[in-house]
Amino acid sequence: MYLIVEDKIREAIEKGELDDLPGKGKRLHLRDDLPGMSREMNQAYKILKNAGFVPDDTTKNKKNVTSKDLLEYATGEEYNDATRKTTQFNKFVKKRKLDRNAKFPSYRQKLLKKFF
Repeated sequence: MYLIVEDKIREAIEKGELDDLPGKGKRLHLRDDLPGMSREMNQAYKILKNAGFVPDDTTKNKKNVTSKDLLEYATGEEYNDATRKTTQFNKFVKKRKLDRNAKFPSYRQKLLKKFF
């Protein structure tokens, strides 16, 4: 599949179909949106922001965004106490049918320790 995509891009370049793109010849803006956070967290933020899940007031004050905030934006629910978090985690596990996996119980303990 990768080769097919590469061929299509190469054909478009040769035909000049990509010459009119906005920003041609300009530098790419690759700066992290959330400096100090991991690449994965930055990517999660960008995805949620582009999908419209991140409120406008958060985009102005990016320095205070945490992984907890991103989780709340993604689920649309507020996470207050450990009991509620555990309940929501269990619902997520059942919804994704992760509890059917034989190796998941040991991994579950590691996740619970990390999250809570």
